[in-house]
Amino acid sequence: MFRRLMFFFCATALSACVATEPGPVSQTPYEEPVVQRSDTKAIANYRRVSARVEPVAESACRSLYPSIRIEFCDFGFEVLNDPKQPPNAFQSIGRDGRPVITFNINMLRTVKNDHEIAFIMGHEAGHQIAQHINQKVGNANTGALIGGLLMVAIGADPQAGLDLGGMIGGQAYSKKFELQADRIGAHLSSRAGYDPLIGAESFRRTQGSNGLLSTHPPSYDRIQTVEQTTAVINAAKARGEVAPIVW
Repeated sequence: MFRRLMFFFCATALSACVATEPGPVSQTPYEEPVVQRSDTKAIANYRRVSARVEPVAESACRSLYPSIRIEFCDFGFEVLNDPKQPPNAFQSIGRDGRPVITFNINMLRTVKNDHEIAFIMGHEAGHQIAQHINQKVGNANTGALIGGLLMVAIGADPQAGLDLGGMIGGQAYSKKFELQADRIGAHLSSRAGYDPLIGAESFRRTQGSNGLLSTHPPSYDRIQTVEQTTAVINAAKARGEVAPIVW
């Protein structure tokens, strides 16, 4: 009976979430990093690439949101130097309201070249540009509300419904958000002078996720999305134009 109720609740919560997606080529399955260079060299490469990607990401963001507060498009870049963490990159919001793109050291050890660094940076910036964090919070709140109400209706603990509903709601549309960020990442890395097709090769070393609470699409879908977006970018270049960022 409990399983049937849980299935009903999960289906209801997901269908009721309004939405539109922390995250990343982030949260890749952990494996021992393939060290391509020293940590010092890896961080130097990261700083060099970020110096090219940041102004491109900020310019694209401001062109899309000309009236938004200045902090929204003012990207910061950080390295988390903790060798115990699995390879990861993510976008967050700092205390000053600025978006922050963080790579941990094991992610920098596993990337093969600057194109991959640039694409991942563009992907994480894409989460900010598409306002995924705000939408994820909204989804979680909606899911929590639905979960609490359902548990009250069946005489169960409303807090359990709030917790589970918030978790499911927060993950709703995550795969869609990742593909949107991939499209934006292809545009940004290309505008910064890198090849998004080479950058997306990192997906061949990672796997997507399956199941109700999975957050990342299969690698094949992500590579295909970047290939399609890059074709649009290159077609515009051939006409002497810059392809508009659409996600």
